[in-house]
Amino acid sequence: MNMPPEVEKIKILFFIGTLRAGGKERRLIELLTYLKSKGLYEMEIVFTSYEIHYPDFFSLGIPFEVIKKEFSKNDPTVIYKFYNICKRKKPHIIHSWGKVQSFYTLPTIIFQHISLINSQITSAPPDTSKFSLENMVNQLIFHFSTVVLANSKAGIRAFYPPSNKSRLIYNGINLNRFENLPDKLQVKAKYSLNTPFVVVMIASISPKKDYSMFYRVASKVMARRTDVSFIGAGAYFPHDPEFKKITDLTQNNPNMHFVGRINDVEALVNCCDIGMLFSPFGEGISNTLLEYMALGKPVIANKIGGNTEIITNNQNGYLVENESEEDISKLIIDLIDDEEKRERFGAFSKQIIRDKFTIEKMGQAFEQVYQQCSAERGTKIEPRKMSMSK
Repeated sequence: MNMPPEVEKIKILFFIGTLRAGGKERRLIELLTYLKSKGLYEMEIVFTSYEIHYPDFFSLGIPFEVIKKEFSKNDPTVIYKFYNICKRKKPHIIHSWGKVQSFYTLPTIIFQHISLINSQITSAPPDTSKFSLENMVNQLIFHFSTVVLANSKAGIRAFYPPSNKSRLIYNGINLNRFENLPDKLQVKAKYSLNTPFVVVMIASISPKKDYSMFYRVASKVMARRTDVSFIGAGAYFPHDPEFKKITDLTQNNPNMHFVGRINDVEALVNCCDIGMLFSPFGEGISNTLLEYMALGKPVIANKIGGNTEIITNNQNGYLVENESEEDISKLIIDLIDDEEKRERFGAFSKQIIRDKFTIEKMGQAFEQVYQQCSAERGTKIEPRKMSMSK
């Protein structure tokens, strides 16, 4: 009697800087959760800094290793250390999450003949140049990558990866995260939100996010009414000048808040009425916007990058381009005054998530990429029918 061939698990080594609170980091956590449930993959993770803001990661039980850096930035010793890790662990696939990490892998993938799945494209800046030094480095990395993944069409347009290697995989949201949330009034009390209506912006403080615009818009709204609070939440560095600006803007107004990094983002967003995100230098697909939408919130964001792929103007929110703070404040007041419109926009947001941005759709697309790469190197795996956005 012929025995079926033994199925070998695909060994994937993920390489990312940290699991600090952020969009790509949340996306990786969602992917690991999905893959863990399948039982087809042997996974390990390499970090260059032990900074993990997601408690869910530890519950997955995925082994990890931290490369000790000798220099704070662009540490060439990481290349050698990563090479030795791969020589010892012998992964079938390296999956990198970041430009620097992708660059660090190059000697390993060249000399150890390991497939590189490159997920460095997570933004969509509007002013990239084909002839810049940065793009030349990107093209070098893309040349040696087996597959280059982006989470938005705008990101592919911005970074010019080779068309024969490019794949689009949208972010996926685990909808279980938005079930059985705490009572809204309890959450509002926790964060001292004492008004009937609340507008939220979830983002780390960085040059890529415009919190100043968020609070300037807040000031315009508050000049006209007193029943609206504005709250920002996200990671920050205490000595960051941008953090000082936010403190100055919020400290004397009881209806303006910035609460830093929190562990109950879903609960906070759930008790709010409108979600905003100002990122004028370009997003890929923002997890923040997806979280707003999964909870049925109208959204307001810049008309740039991947935002246009998830927001349909005047159907589930508003895309703003050159509008003034006064113009945006009027959009907010219009939504606050029109409960039917808020509910209609929120329902459309939820439908978009169900149609295009579930963790199942994202996970299946990644699986197809892994299986294609594994088939090319001769790893025997179980056949599975999947679809992937291209």
